[in-house]
Amino acid sequence: MTENKTETVMADGIPTRVSVVGRGEPLLMFSPGGFDATLEKWSELGVYKKIDIMSYLTERFTCILFDRRECGESGGRLEILDFSGMARHGKVVMEQLGYESAHVIGGCLGCAPAAEFARLYPTITLSLNLVWPVGGARYRMRNFGRFATHLGWVTEHGKDALIEKALTSRVGFAKDSTLGPWGGSLRIDAGLLDSLNACDETDYARLVQASYRAMFDCDSAPGPNPEQLMDIKAPVGIVPGDDDSHARSAAHFVRECISQAIFLDLPTGAQTSDTVFTFFDDLYSL
Repeated sequence: MTENKTETVMADGIPTRVSVVGRGEPLLMFSPGGFDATLEKWSELGVYKKIDIMSYLTERFTCILFDRRECGESGGRLEILDFSGMARHGKVVMEQLGYESAHVIGGCLGCAPAAEFARLYPTITLSLNLVWPVGGARYRMRNFGRFATHLGWVTEHGKDALIEKALTSRVGFAKDSTLGPWGGSLRIDAGLLDSLNACDETDYARLVQASYRAMFDCDSAPGPNPEQLMDIKAPVGIVPGDDDSHARSAAHFVRECISQAIFLDLPTGAQTSDTVFTFFDDLYSL
């Protein structure tokens, strides 16, 4: 895709890498990629690359792309991580760029903060598009293992060793579970590094454990609980995945809870540019 030059803005107190591209109404985009949710993933990863999703979106929307907090070249904050905090971060990104409302799209793990955004900020959410929501038992178990690996490493080697390793690494939590959810951002965010240096190891372990429970507490789809999903009133579209990270049951769970949602009931092999973009046309005409 053709992008404007990226820039760093301070959003919710977090240095955040953003890019704005396209034309039309604003579209706030919560990136796919799990714990490596960078703005490039919309063009380079899986189904998004396969269907060339940005070719559709940039023709119809002013696309607000950003590295999610604690990912890529964005910083972070040492606190209990949850999807409402990620949604708030996205809202401030939007506001920093001068937009008061937006359509919202999430991909992969980005579906969870996107749905939280629609729940928390209904009056400024024009529509909600969820592409390949993550979820399912295997996904929860794998994330439990990821966080457990990190805590085990810190218990054995200590927090100072974690900081040293993170500062000399070129990857983040997605590719090296020992680094933990803040590891990749320590190289980017001096304030985060100061916070971790000052943090007691017992308190740090508590934050890691609480973050896991806040994000991955179910075998369905992470994000808003059923009653909260039922409160979402915006037009909603759901494109289901079907693998160990994006269980089809997760997409059906969200569909069950959001009665007005439209659902692309096709196997993943039949999800092409033509079929997905026709589905998008239906969503954005509501």
